[in-house]
Amino acid sequence: MNSTDQSQLEKKITDDTQSEKRAKKILLALRKIMQHMDNHSRRLNKCYGLTVPQLICLYEIYEKGVMTISLLSKNVHLSMSTLVGVIDRLEEKGFVQRTRDIKDRRMIFINITEKGTEFVCSSPYLLHNRLNDNLQDLAEYEQINLANSVDILVNVLKEL
Repeated sequence: MNSTDQSQLEKKITDDTQSEKRAKKILLALRKIMQHMDNHSRRLNKCYGLTVPQLICLYEIYEKGVMTISLLSKNVHLSMSTLVGVIDRLEEKGFVQRTRDIKDRRMIFINITEKGTEFVCSSPYLLHNRLNDNLQDLAEYEQINLANSVDILVNVLKEL
């Protein structure tokens, strides 16, 4: 092996090591994010008896109005199987109601009840609201870079 080949090999090993360190740093940051989200969810559940997915669904129905379960699933990025359980629990608490379509009984619509509306109007400060407030401390270009970086990370994770 000549000196150029040796130099290229050493550079590749160094680059691989640096890439591995960055990957570990990203994974550690993701773990911290998941811990923060989990802690937030536990606090909401303890204080209000609702999980973050339940609150997100309740807010979505409140903001957009009556919708099918499949549309709600797409809007909140939850699988249908997960969403059915979320809606079951919201319905048990009296926050939403299911209604079947008269013409097509397979179609099920979800609507917020008066109790659900009252809850949303007096409800907790959601994580995305707090995040928005904290992002205001960053310069606009930093907010844009952060949003773009998170999008890139999401796309990288889709490939796993």
